[in-house]
Amino acid sequence: LDEALEEGLSVAVGMSDYPYYQMVPGSCVRDTDLNCFTQIKPLYAENLRKGFLRPDGTYHPALKYMNILNEPDLKVPAGADTGGPEGPVKMARAMISAFDAMLDAEIEAGVTGPLINFTATFSFAICSACSLFKGTPALGQMAQLHDAMH
Repeated sequence: LDEALEEGLSVAVGMSDYPYYQMVPGSCVRDTDLNCFTQIKPLYAENLRKGFLRPDGTYHPALKYMNILNEPDLKVPAGADTGGPEGPVKMARAMISAFDAMLDAEIEAGVTGPLINFTATFSFAICSACSLFKGTPALGQMAQLHDAMH
């Protein structure tokens, strides 16, 4: 991060897939019905302690974005785009619980100053299982998460 800052670069980081579906035992997919809070919070807290935060509790100035999960519609659960209507709902549960865990870790760490932005990068797949935009790539997934967050 220091080197990126010296070069005038901003950094977008992302959470590993490991806690979502690779962790054995304990993954969100297998063990907590896609409630990812208990898996994500300690891992994000460790990221905060090991470099995301400066000693004064502010984010490293090079950090700008945190990707909660890359292509969640293909992973949590697998086939959320093409299965039944419960797939996108479960995907949204995984994303919101992970986001909540990251925010809780920030609070617990006493983060101050300008905060980073959180995002999710969806695939460009058509989500036939989504309730909206069934024929438009990626928009169904975004609309499903937006709806769940409201």
